[in-house]
Amino acid sequence: MGPILSKTVMAPVNNHENTDPWVLPQLDFRVEDLSHPGAKLFFRQIPNPYDAIKRAVEASWKWLYGWNESSDIQHGKNSQMPVVTPPLALIDSVRRVKRITLTIRPMDGVAYTFGSDDGSEKEVHFSLNHIVNSHKGDTEIKKDIRVREEILGVLVHEIVHCYQYNGQGTAPGGLIEGIADCVRLHEKLSPPHWKRAPPKGKHVPEPDGKWVWDWNWDAGYERTAYFLDWIDTTSETWPNSPYTRQKNPEPNAMSSTRSAPPPSASSIPIQISPATLSPSRPLGKGLFFRALNARLKDAKWSSEMDLFLELTNWPRDALWEAYCAGN
Repeated sequence: MGPILSKTVMAPVNNHENTDPWVLPQLDFRVEDLSHPGAKLFFRQIPNPYDAIKRAVEASWKWLYGWNESSDIQHGKNSQMPVVTPPLALIDSVRRVKRITLTIRPMDGVAYTFGSDDGSEKEVHFSLNHIVNSHKGDTEIKKDIRVREEILGVLVHEIVHCYQYNGQGTAPGGLIEGIADCVRLHEKLSPPHWKRAPPKGKHVPEPDGKWVWDWNWDAGYERTAYFLDWIDTTSETWPNSPYTRQKNPEPNAMSSTRSAPPPSASSIPIQISPATLSPSRPLGKGLFFRALNARLKDAKWSSEMDLFLELTNWPRDALWEAYCAGN
């Protein structure tokens, strides 16, 4: 192992008791093997690691909890509260995280995140080998742009894991990874190999007459991310979300939604034009995966509970079938 650089970069805090949840945690940065070519690439593209980590934290706050990027973060001075403020109980994960440590080091894979039992400390380990492998392009400028966007994109994805909910450990791993990549997608940091394309499938008449797809909705990463974003662009109501933007909602909309009989997958009207799944199709506002993350704070994932139905009035399987029908 080469020399190790360890540096603590801390955001100033107010000496008075702080009631504003939008305060940056302590940010630590550590490098193993400064002689590694990946470390040299990292510092060439990310001269200030503090700014890169801070950006990833703010992206997580914005897309998961509605933090308004136009509001100031508290830095020992009076700051405006965000215009969009979810219930304080919902952003326990924001208030709980007190320290995030980014370590870049030689290792296989891309990156991973873990934390303390109480959730107050998080660590992100990022592969220097992957940074080297991402330095691709037919010109040096394109190589530099690609590796910089990859570093920032991976950071956003991993920092989301520091703040998102997971159904108290019961949510499918593919969904958790898909939400993280949805944030990366909305930050416009998607890599070139990501494609907005649902899987191919075939209809199997026996025994249940189901469609069989090359991969499922919870395949994870960008595959799940594009599905979640598609829901966001095609659904208009969020009956059980603190982020609802319904116009003139009915007083009993939430209860009536829960008691309504679930429609079958075959009953959903599939009217999807070829442009619906075009790679250039505009992204949604991010409200669906934000609402889904909110429900995963308290709801445990189970086959009996369909959070997609709860949030959109359509069963998850029906939404998936409609999404795939656009292929």
